[in-house]
Amino acid sequence: MRSVLSPARALVAGIVDVLKAPSMLAAIAILTLIVVLPFAAVLNSELQASLSVQPHVTLAETEIDPEWWMEFRDHARGLAATFTPAVLGFAATLDGLSAVLDGKSPPIAILAPLVISMIVWAFIWGGALQRFQQRSAIGVRGFIRAGFQQLVSFIAIAVAAALVNVILYLTVHRLLFGPVHTALVAMTSTERDAFLVRVVLYAIFFSLIALVSLVADYARVAAVSGRGNPFARSLSFIRGRISAVIALYVMTGAIFVIVTVAYGTLEIYGGSQVGGWRAIAIGQAYVLVRLAIRLTFAASELRLFNANHTAAAQ
Repeated sequence: MRSVLSPARALVAGIVDVLKAPSMLAAIAILTLIVVLPFAAVLNSELQASLSVQPHVTLAETEIDPEWWMEFRDHARGLAATFTPAVLGFAATLDGLSAVLDGKSPPIAILAPLVISMIVWAFIWGGALQRFQQRSAIGVRGFIRAGFQQLVSFIAIAVAAALVNVILYLTVHRLLFGPVHTALVAMTSTERDAFLVRVVLYAIFFSLIALVSLVADYARVAAVSGRGNPFARSLSFIRGRISAVIALYVMTGAIFVIVTVAYGTLEIYGGSQVGGWRAIAIGQAYVLVRLAIRLTFAASELRLFNANHTAAAQ
């Protein structure tokens, strides 16, 4: 029997798979941009309408008029209400992490973009995983065909994962950060200990969210790799190679953390030197790298899954 692929080798192979498909990476980036353009246009029209009745601001003094922004937020409704300081630069990353850990409900106005994004990514995963499965270019037609072929099943996987996450937030999250948190904090004597308690509870809950994500990931991989119930094959694989699955997740996550910290450090300590167009360029570069990491993780999971089943069959 051949030895199964190690997580490190799977990660390296995943990186190589993504590097060999730069056109696919660029196409996916463009597709995700096209998806948000209509919503950006709606928000832009409301911003322009508000700015049109405001006095001009001297850019030499400031790039954003805080008084206008406060007034705009007070009267904003729907999608416009989501235009807060948290959408700018590194603050968006921190706000997203905070929403996951603290269980913040997304604004109703962005539910439609979220649903559309879920459908688009179900299509993207079908094409991308087929490209990684073939280990060679499949062309635009091949990508589209694979995307539509897996669309329904991948939407079902995404919906199932979303429902499980909602249940976790309504039960486990409320339990951990309700009575459990209150009881544990009552036993602490310093703010540092209380903070550490919250960090531990965050880690426990995040591990459950990560597990749901992994089951969904390997269910998509199993659907592309062969027949059978994707969820059953995903759970079986994770149980059988739990250490390798966790190791690959941690290594990929470490790369993401390093890139994110570097981005945040550059933005926070760069000052005016990374303002204006430079800040936009750096932000878009970060988005592209984050997308590449996401695809790398999927390619690595596919490599790990296929190698395990190939070794088991020999």
